[in-house]
Amino acid sequence: MRVEALEYEILGVHGIAKGLLERTLELPGLCVPRELAQIAQPPERFSAEERELLAKTLEAQLAPLAPHVAVLDAVRQLARPGTAVVIAGQQPGFLCSPLYNVHKALHVLRLARTLTAAWERPVVAMFWNHADDHDLAEVNHAFVANENLDLQKIGLSSLASGRQPFSRVLLRESSQRLSSIRATLEELHRSQPHLQEALDLFMPRDGESLARAFTRSMGELFGPLGLVMLEPDWIRPALTRSLAELLTRAPRAGSAANLAAALAEGAAQLHARGHQPQIDPSSAALFYRVDERGRSALRLGGDGLRYDGEQGSRSFAELAAEMVDDPLGWSPAALTRPIAQDACLPVVAYVGGLGELAYHAQLGPLRDFAGVPRTAFVPRFSCTLVEPEVEVSLAKLDLRPRQVLEARGALEPEHDEAPPVIAAMREIAERAGRDLVAQKAALAQLDPGLAANLKRTAEQMQALVERMCEKAERVHQNNSGKGQRNLRRVSQAFFPRESPQERVIGPLPFVARHGRGWIEELLAHVPALPREHMLAYLGEPGEGVA
Repeated sequence: MRVEALEYEILGVHGIAKGLLERTLELPGLCVPRELAQIAQPPERFSAEERELLAKTLEAQLAPLAPHVAVLDAVRQLARPGTAVVIAGQQPGFLCSPLYNVHKALHVLRLARTLTAAWERPVVAMFWNHADDHDLAEVNHAFVANENLDLQKIGLSSLASGRQPFSRVLLRESSQRLSSIRATLEELHRSQPHLQEALDLFMPRDGESLARAFTRSMGELFGPLGLVMLEPDWIRPALTRSLAELLTRAPRAGSAANLAAALAEGAAQLHARGHQPQIDPSSAALFYRVDERGRSALRLGGDGLRYDGEQGSRSFAELAAEMVDDPLGWSPAALTRPIAQDACLPVVAYVGGLGELAYHAQLGPLRDFAGVPRTAFVPRFSCTLVEPEVEVSLAKLDLRPRQVLEARGALEPEHDEAPPVIAAMREIAERAGRDLVAQKAALAQLDPGLAANLKRTAEQMQALVERMCEKAERVHQNNSGKGQRNLRRVSQAFFPRESPQERVIGPLPFVARHGRGWIEELLAHVPALPREHMLAYLGEPGEGVA
């Protein structure tokens, strides 16, 4: 595998994230490390009993998935005092889409290994499956390229758009027609040598939940490298307990008075520096009640928090008591999840995207109030995979990847001068048309009806020749390397649907073609603290190109 580094900002960095990365925005309580030494070794926060329970719980929950021995070793390390965690998270996308799931997993593995070596203590790589989320429209589909290099949307049909968490959304052959989806993918990738392996890896199985399919696929793909997958249901009682404690926590000296005040202070810090908070805490969901109807959001209002559409409200203490009475019926929202996560796990660094960085930036006061560490936020590894055909098309177009990324894939074709034969054919057709029409009067003497149709016949003849000329022009453009097909291939590879590759395309086509070996090859090139966007070339130029 060959790699090339471009500046991190080439895909676009804006707003809060831009200020934090360029060091023009400083926020108390937020560490975006540039050097490994800025990630602090944490003091022990967990008792031996708590660590033992965590390790045994995760091992028991992972057991039905038959995890790799490297995963079991990592989980058992969590029982040891001082073992830390580097974590990333994402919603469970269909077919493990998009590629930034792969990039996040590789990054936490690299950072965990680097910290393990630097600290001489175990640091476990973990991936939090956001199985509590419920927005199906975000995750019920994937995009793959067809033979015409157009992106084709492959989706799970007949899924209710209710508010059930992904952990409860079961996929069935009878409803989602999983075998038909598999047949479509087989047709689209029929020439790839590792297709069946890829389909077995990524396709959901009858009866799996959307969340479990993601956990299984990611676990099989990254288990040999030691990545521990985690679903929030596995540690639900501890999560709910941390949420209840957040509601009833007594303020410490120098911290906010309560949860609402801490959130408001974090937003005010950004306002004071000229930035709009990514999430408005005054209106955002802070907690979810989960019952047979699905998730119901609780937001600030009234005497504490209230459900949407509710007239009354409950105090923080009242809601905390409800959580204690039903520890399996609650989940955190975006602003409270990082706090609950770090209260339950020995996290030392969070790997996330720039959108996540923007809202983590407002959580410093809440972290201080909750008494959880000021966990380092490491912007995730960013990468574009380059196939051999794409590299050939770039060469034919005389383009560099930088140019394609800077143009956001919006490339204009360069038309070479057409061969003389095409102009000659058009001239012959035009002359023939004129000559035919000139015979109208003579033809009318034989049959006025035939003469009336002569002009239309001439136009039809010219149209047929014009279609042939246009096809010849397309062939010429493709043969000369300046054709639409090369442009389409490059644009769809680098910036499909006007978005970076890693946000649209999933890992299935790359595994179908190259197997899994490129995953570990790419891991070798992932930096612990990325400051560049990477291009990773899979195969050699011209490999597999007819």
